Amino acid sequence: METLTITNEINETIENVYNFAKTNESIKEDYVEYTKTMGIYNSPEEATKEYYIPYIFERNIPELNKTPLEVFNEVCPNEISKSLTNSFTSLFKVKRVLKNGFEVYNVINEKDYTLTATSRMTEFRGFGVGQFIVARVFNYENNFYIIELTGHLPESKKEDAMRYAMAKIIHEPYLVYEDNSQKEDEIKSNISTMYNKFLEAFKTDEIITMNKFADEIIGEFNEYVENSSPLNIEDKIEEPKELKYFESVEFDNDYDNFVEKSLQGFSSHKKPYDVGIIYDKENGLYVVPFYKTLTKILEDNSFETVENAKDCIKYFLTSDKISDSILKRIYTKYPNFLELANKVEETNLSFDELLNKYKKMFLSHRIYSQTAILYSSSVFTSTIDSAIEKEEKSHIDYSNVGRNEPCPCGSGKKFKQCCGK
Repeated sequence: METLTITNEINETIENVYNFAKTNESIKEDYVEYTKTMGIYNSPEEATKEYYIPYIFERNIPELNKTPLEVFNEVCPNEISKSLTNSFTSLFKVKRVLKNGFEVYNVINEKDYTLTATSRMTEFRGFGVGQFIVARVFNYENNFYIIELTGHLPESKKEDAMRYAMAKIIHEPYLVYEDNSQKEDEIKSNISTMYNKFLEAFKTDEIITMNKFADEIIGEFNEYVENSSPLNIEDKIEEPKELKYFESVEFDNDYDNFVEKSLQGFSSHKKPYDVGIIYDKENGLYVVPFYKTLTKILEDNSFETVENAKDCIKYFLTSDKISDSILKRIYTKYPNFLELANKVEETNLSFDELLNKYKKMFLSHRIYSQTAILYSSSVFTSTIDSAIEKEEKSHIDYSNVGRNEPCPCGSGKKFKQCCGK
């Protein structure tokens, strides 16, 4: 089939999904609510176009726990609409501009692609080699097509581009190995090796301690793995004197602060709290806040013995930092978790229904622990290394350095060509 015919059919299918969302009885009320929230209710059709791609692909309709595209595929699917369910948004670096698309490098999953545009190339006027683009793409009949372009940055804004890539990885960690089986195999292999090392080092797959010691324990473990250094953690295994749950903004690793918080670690958090350092055999290393607090609630089978017990259970249900594998571990050890969770949420769900409601992202994609994913990501390691280097350079006194002298940072360059720029 000719490329032009396919791109026309793709655009037609997306338009059909959008019109379906506006008119389908189970969706249209949500669509109206969405347009009001976005400030485009009763706006001309042209003014709403930039909003309908995110709506049909990303909007989770609360009553259905499905996206408009998923509902469409239950009612009137075609081959293109089924393929669209595997679309993803990523950061790409342009390697070559083609007649009808681009050759690019996917910065997040570290793989090369040829992308075909579904709109006229005149819309990409000014895009050149070295630039970064943010695009939603999908695979149809072994070719990748651009559905939507949401942003672009010049090569000079590489640091901003890397921060965006980090943010995408934080919120959608599976993008690191989406459509890259070699990367996923690497992650699996690392998890298997490190799991055995963790058992060898600690004689258990679960440690309870306080947040102030979590970074040191993980650091000791890394030293043990890399250098066979003896562990020295006896004074770092400490359970809290009082178990209680509280909310903290320090758990929110968003776009603008993730790198800084990664460097500061758990010990920088102002309030003390318990953590579970857990090595899951299939998914990797987790550091789980309030893990001991939750198990105390479940052991007592009561909301009365721990302060803010109901909020603690709600946190484990609703936080996207708590994976389905952690909930499965909890439920296996404490079957009464289901009963207490239903009481908190005023529902009567089975455990599988509970997972489907609250952990849908983990069920839709195989998601390994954030630690396992990040340390397999070139974006993460290079960004952290750069941040550490900046932090170290910030303590160097440059006040008496001549422009033609060697830069004190150790780069080997002249000062005027390095930190003195």
